Amino acid sequence: AVHDEMRAKNMQYSVVTYNALIDACARSGEMSRVSPLLEQMSQEGIEPNVITYSTVVKGYCQDNRVDKAFEVLEDMKRSADFTPDEVTYNTLLDGCARYGMFERGLALLRDMEGAGVTPSNFTLSVLVKLANRS
Repeated sequence: AVHDEMRAKNMQYSVVTYNALIDACARSGEMSRVSPLLEQMSQEGIEPNVITYSTVVKGYCQDNRVDKAFEVLEDMKRSADFTPDEVTYNTLLDGCARYGMFERGLALLRDMEGAGVTPSNFTLSVLVKLANRS
């Protein structure tokens, strides 16, 4: 609804605008709306950033589509423009914890460390949750 109103008023979009819209979709379980938003971004020459992709990862994890979230991670890793950060990895680790995917979570932790992303205290709390739910 807000998106339609903004379009009707020919408002200028930015990566921040799109990130907010994608976050709203992720929070409301409307992940089917994300691909069209990403396509619109591309058509308008607006490049997604690490926040965009981390938000998409979060949405897929919340929607019990962890495999799709891992696909987004792989896309990010292939990108020359940016790499997954601590937030991206922690979000995926939390998805693994939420759905009892212990081995996949440990493999992700190894991948995180191999990518040079240092686990934080938050990472450790997610790992505790991962161990408790598996």
